[in-house]
Amino acid sequence: MVEHNDLLQKFGLSPTAAKVYMALLELGQASADKIAKRAKTYKANVYDAIDKLEEVGLSTYIYEGNKKQFIPTNPEKLPQILEDMKNKELDRMEMMKKEIGELMPQLKAKYGSIKEKELFEVYRGRKAYKAVINEILKEKPKFWKGFGNFQVKEAFPIEYIHWFKKVPFRLFSTKTKKVEALKKEAGKTCDVKVTWLPEEVYMPIVWVVFGNNVLIIIYEPDLILMRIKSEQVVKTFSNQFDYLWKKYNS
Repeated sequence: MVEHNDLLQKFGLSPTAAKVYMALLELGQASADKIAKRAKTYKANVYDAIDKLEEVGLSTYIYEGNKKQFIPTNPEKLPQILEDMKNKELDRMEMMKKEIGELMPQLKAKYGSIKEKELFEVYRGRKAYKAVINEILKEKPKFWKGFGNFQVKEAFPIEYIHWFKKVPFRLFSTKTKKVEALKKEAGKTCDVKVTWLPEEVYMPIVWVVFGNNVLIIIYEPDLILMRIKSEQVVKTFSNQFDYLWKKYNS
């Protein structure tokens, strides 16, 4: 069960402000001294907490004589406060979206001035891997070609269908029952051709040419992708692959 204080803190209240509101609900109406005593905090902390409670609409006050008395507002306001918080966040996100749109031409221009430089990047994890593949797909690569055992199909069975629907898949792979099964499944949705290598050729590390990139990929125990974007490196790996592919398929 959610505790009162834990819930109130989700509305942006400090632990002290949450305790002060609960004290106000118990007291109904009270001075700062009484609230401090009930909430087991200092009087100065009560004033800071009250300011925050008034800001979100959970407290108000009256004067009795010359003494200020604080009063809690109805907790039924909480759903509306939550709705207001959501709307403020949506407004903030819309403003960020607008600002990004305005800045994008400048950012792209700056990136364009360096994008032709050679890049060597290392990515970790599934999200980063997917982001790199989706970025390269925008270049409309002609092939995914290299050495591997369909690890990409095994690791990303759903994404694979989208990624390689229009990209021919060319691999030197180890011939095992598992890899043959992955090839058969992959071939249902994309253009797949394989040159088989003996089973003793162990390939835990994959390298492929994908568009204007060489990708070196480790799938286990952690997913690590090394991306090399260099015309010289890509040409070297591509030529080596094409030579071997022609030699073993002629």
